[in-house]
Amino acid sequence: MKGINMKDEEVLVLKSIFRNKLDDIDLKIYQALRENGRMSDTEIAKRIGVSITTVRRRRLRLQEKGYLQIIGLLLLRAADVAYADVMVKLNQHAKVEEINEFLTNAINNPRVYEVTEYLGGDYDVLLRFLESNNEKLRYHIDKFLRNNNAVERYMVYPAIGSPKAWYKSFKIKF
Repeated sequence: MKGINMKDEEVLVLKSIFRNKLDDIDLKIYQALRENGRMSDTEIAKRIGVSITTVRRRRLRLQEKGYLQIIGLLLLRAADVAYADVMVKLNQHAKVEEINEFLTNAINNPRVYEVTEYLGGDYDVLLRFLESNNEKLRYHIDKFLRNNNAVERYMVYPAIGSPKAWYKSFKIKF
């Protein structure tokens, strides 16, 4: 798109995805907070050219609806931490209670920092594990998943970096 900067192009794409749920102002508030979650409503208002009251009202509405959550983010590669994506195929013969217990245990596992469920495909769940090194990472993944009645099979994909995550580019150190 000639003549449109990256942030404006992102707003256009996100507007088409979030149809009638988020407008330009909502998305610009999100962009500002994504860059700096501690940015004040006053700073955001100056940056996007609206009143402080508008920013505050909209930010609170986005938070109340559950669309926006301001969180901290550990950059695992920068901290030289080992992490992996683990794709899990659930056992179709497992009891619902076993699957629910498996998911609850994954959510409560301090080494699992993300759990995503999928609809269809070869795998049903993505678990993202982290640990101080690859040897410990593999040990804890296997310990968690082996001999679990809810798990039919799993694949481990050790990660080496995230050049772009959460719409932000990172410098990868090797």
